[in-house]
Amino acid sequence: MPTAQVHVAADKSATLTVDGTTTQHPDLGEAMTRLTHLARREQKSITAEIRDSGTKRALLIQPNGRIAAAPGPPTSADDADLTRPAPGVTGAAGMPVRRSSEHVASFDSPAPAGDYDPDAPLQLHVDPGSAEADRYPRATPYSGPAQPAGASRARRRHQRPAAPQGTQRRSGRRTGGLGGFTVPSAVLASLLVIALGAYFLPSLIGTPQTSPESIPADSVSAPQEALATQSSQTPVPGFGSEPWWEAEVPQTASVTATGRGVLVVDGDRLAVLDPTTGDERYSSEISGELSFAVDTLIDGRPALLWRSGTKAQALFDGASAPVDYTLPENARVSSAGSSVLIKQGNALSTFSADGLRSVPTPAPGSTPMALDDGTLISAEFDGPITLTDITSGAAENVDLESPDDGLEIIRWVTAGHGEIVTLWGEPGASTNSGHRIQLVVHSAEDGRIASTVSTTTEAVGEASWVRGQGYQRAVIGPYLFDMTTGLLVRDGSVNDIRFGEPRGQLTPAVIGGTSCLLRNDTAWETDVNLLAVTGEDGFAVVREGADKVVGFARA
Repeated sequence: MPTAQVHVAADKSATLTVDGTTTQHPDLGEAMTRLTHLARREQKSITAEIRDSGTKRALLIQPNGRIAAAPGPPTSADDADLTRPAPGVTGAAGMPVRRSSEHVASFDSPAPAGDYDPDAPLQLHVDPGSAEADRYPRATPYSGPAQPAGASRARRRHQRPAAPQGTQRRSGRRTGGLGGFTVPSAVLASLLVIALGAYFLPSLIGTPQTSPESIPADSVSAPQEALATQSSQTPVPGFGSEPWWEAEVPQTASVTATGRGVLVVDGDRLAVLDPTTGDERYSSEISGELSFAVDTLIDGRPALLWRSGTKAQALFDGASAPVDYTLPENARVSSAGSSVLIKQGNALSTFSADGLRSVPTPAPGSTPMALDDGTLISAEFDGPITLTDITSGAAENVDLESPDDGLEIIRWVTAGHGEIVTLWGEPGASTNSGHRIQLVVHSAEDGRIASTVSTTTEAVGEASWVRGQGYQRAVIGPYLFDMTTGLLVRDGSVNDIRFGEPRGQLTPAVIGGTSCLLRNDTAWETDVNLLAVTGEDGFAVVREGADKVVGFARA
């Protein structure tokens, strides 16, 4: 039976040694996730010896991914024979660690929808020792409301305070909470020190008494037709064979595109081209790296918005010059909703035609997730969601319909653009426990289910909901969804399809090693570098080589 050693540093980073290989991880949870995947892949149990704060603990990771306490009592670290980090390996506390969820913007493809995580909620983070610590949830790895840090969620459900005056609640099926784990008390006792030291580990414990069970899926998604594969006769299927317009760009330039503009960045110079003509709409110098570019709504008006450092600019449709904004220091932005939400400390704001506009802070215990035009979407981890009119301050609570009796929310994936995406599972399930779960798309308006997909934690447990350019399609793991209806369009696991970020109705994909553009039930074989598809005018924007961007008109 293989044995792994994990050393948890004072800053809670972890050094993992297994089979003579030492790796660094930002926390114990990520190290345990790696061991769980290794046990499943090798179909062998792994004993993990964990040294944390002077104490050694032993866990048994089984081939099915479940984690239990290994035989034997905990021992003092002074008596333990734990392997130290290999010579020459810098301790995690002395080196910067980049979480796997972070990414660097690539401007040869559409820019990310946010400069930190397009779908991540804006966690209100305060000093744990301050008086505010009880008023706002702690930051967690969830893409949604933070898990409460106090009493168990089962108890909180019976102690929820009454809604503030003026807040209405819609009737409906109540959302489930994430109940306590059904772990034997002896196991809990042996894991207590680790669980207190790293708040990721409880979600790894699972339910050791029973095997994961299948959950019946009453899916309302459209039936999936057989996928046909064809060779495209034009560079972009459905568009002309010859470019409608061409624009030369510097070979060193980074290029990204939205439905409202093609952004060309060369050094400190930015040019914005019209995606329907190739003509230059605007150009200027920028200070800092272009980290954010997105089509959005500002005061109900469509605009192209981009950010560089602490500066942001919005180019409204029909305008030749943008509106300038100065962002607060260390501000984060998210376009999870149809309007951009800005967070600085505990303060929320958004863009308006006249400058930045304050957004009401959600009720204590809630996490803001998205701003759909003038409505802020927020929620506690066990629900309900709260819709707040940012002009009047009026709030309305909406319960999420449960996909099945006895299921609980185990993860809030994302919110915005009229949808709430969540994962539901049996009590004890987590995002990497190996259980079968339900991926559910709800209507943000009334909490009703638009579609459900019965899947596994391996497929979508920690995957991101990636909204495509044009907000017509979205991808999570092997699944492609229609954003306008919330219905499943294509299950990529059937044909072993790897989806890219959609462009309008077209979705880049790799099928059997071949690059394709998928539309409806046809995959067109083409390796074109498609940047964007405009909505109303029907142009496809493509980068050809290093020095040219072209636009194809719809055929």
